[in-house]
Amino acid sequence: MQAETKVCQNCKKDFTIEPEDFQFYEKMKVPPPTWCPHCRFVRRLVFVNERTLYKRNCGKCGKSIISMYSPEVPFPVWCVKCHLGDDWDRLASGREYDFSVPFFKQFKELKNLVPHRALSQNERNGPGCEYSNYCYTSKNTYLSFNTIRTENVKYSKDSLGMRGNKNCMDCLTFRDNERCYELVHSDDNYNSSFLIESDQCVESSFLYDCSNCVNCCLSANLRNKSFVFQNKQLTKEEYAREIATLQLGTFSGQSRVSELFSEVYKSAVHRYAHIKNSVNVSGDYIENSKNAYHCYAVSDAENVKNIFLGANVIKDSQDILFAGRCEECYEFMLGGRGASRAVLSFYCGGGCRNIFYCHSCTGCSDCFGCVGLDKKQYCILNKQYTKEEYEKMIERIKKHIDEIPYVDRLGRKYTFGECFPTDLSPFAYNETIAYEMFPLSREETISAGYSWKEIGEKSYVPTLKTGDIPNGVKDISDTICEEVIECPNQGGIETQCTSAFKISPDELAFYRQMNLPIPRFCPNCRYYDRLKWKNPYHFYERSCMCELKNHGHDEKCSNEFETMYPPEKPEKIFCKECYQREVY
Repeated sequence: MQAETKVCQNCKKDFTIEPEDFQFYEKMKVPPPTWCPHCRFVRRLVFVNERTLYKRNCGKCGKSIISMYSPEVPFPVWCVKCHLGDDWDRLASGREYDFSVPFFKQFKELKNLVPHRALSQNERNGPGCEYSNYCYTSKNTYLSFNTIRTENVKYSKDSLGMRGNKNCMDCLTFRDNERCYELVHSDDNYNSSFLIESDQCVESSFLYDCSNCVNCCLSANLRNKSFVFQNKQLTKEEYAREIATLQLGTFSGQSRVSELFSEVYKSAVHRYAHIKNSVNVSGDYIENSKNAYHCYAVSDAENVKNIFLGANVIKDSQDILFAGRCEECYEFMLGGRGASRAVLSFYCGGGCRNIFYCHSCTGCSDCFGCVGLDKKQYCILNKQYTKEEYEKMIERIKKHIDEIPYVDRLGRKYTFGECFPTDLSPFAYNETIAYEMFPLSREETISAGYSWKEIGEKSYVPTLKTGDIPNGVKDISDTICEEVIECPNQGGIETQCTSAFKISPDELAFYRQMNLPIPRFCPNCRYYDRLKWKNPYHFYERSCMCELKNHGHDEKCSNEFETMYPPEKPEKIFCKECYQREVY
């Protein structure tokens, strides 16, 4: 079997299917895809709304709730407690398969009958998580998303780790930190702020790529250091004097230091990828893995490809998004927990196996085109069959999907093996993480075949402009919690600005404890500013930029690699060997 070059049905660009890919598709009993890996990735992202929340009523108990689904969606939306209950018949919506109608049209009609959980949460959450989505085994977690085992965390996203994060605010992709502020890709830190790609740091701030540092500031590429300021070693007394001059407890001081830190970041050495204890891998933030290609943020993975944020063990799988503990899965997202052979399915967990085109199913096996089932077997469109009936029907259905394919408004055909059409997403493009990672204008979004949701006017009446907030946190009184603060971006679409925001009493206590000034922008605008520290999810072939002769080469290093740093970015990107010689 040889590699084949195909033209993507969506973007019309060429992409290559390798021999090992064909072997994988054959094992999964699906045909090769007609969309390229990037377009398949974006297609999955369009089904994930993490941060756009709405107030509505539970369709069962009637209580006012917060939901990721707008009041306009066509299906019932229940609160987490009602949806987790066992007092409703999940097979009640079951229907006969109609061989005269495209499968995806039938699936959509079924999906619109089944109750959806307002927020993706589990039964192990404590109080204070009512405004957080994709939040599990946490408590007092406010406006935070994709979090697990968190406590007293606000305005953060991708909170991971075995111990979880505690008493943290405004962080992104962070593990096992405590009492921290503005972290990005940073782990195991304590009482620190403004750390980028740094770990095991204590009482430190404004660091890039530092490890095991105590009392360090405005520095990069440090290892096992204490009292370092602007990459210069100081005594304890000298360091204290320098920190005092920064006035980090004031907004003007923090702004000035942030500008200095931008220069520190630009002049630092950047490793081409963060890969630990792994062999035969490509991507970024990969740990304890082998044979993992084009992956981002995975650990303990083996024989996988095109995985994005894969928690825990993933084996023999491709095209996975936000999933973990799964094996032999394909085009699978937001699920796991022991899943096996979960194919073209979303939101399924609890040990699902041998499922195709399923959504929000738990502990099910041998199901096709089902929604919201729990511990069921041999079901099609939520209708129960015997084992013999099921196996006969499946082969007929696969042929039917090819013979009468679903065609979307751009003329793209969805035969068997293609993932769900974006038409079936209950979210508009600008409600999803697709918009965050690959922003498009309204016109571009519609022309690409996605839907767009107009942001309603905010009814907030600001009582305080950011220019009137006292400069220093020590000058802030408790009355700040009664104010509605105007965000300077005034509802800007690019950052999903909320136009105004408030400071809660426990939030104010955190700023005082950390000696941090009150933020001047709303949480959404702060989040989008934080995203600038992350590379886009693309892979580029690049060469090492090292020209240092003491690194084993007389001229510029000749090593080449695949990285997520775009060629137009100004950072100095070093290969593994040059980076280690320079930093360690």
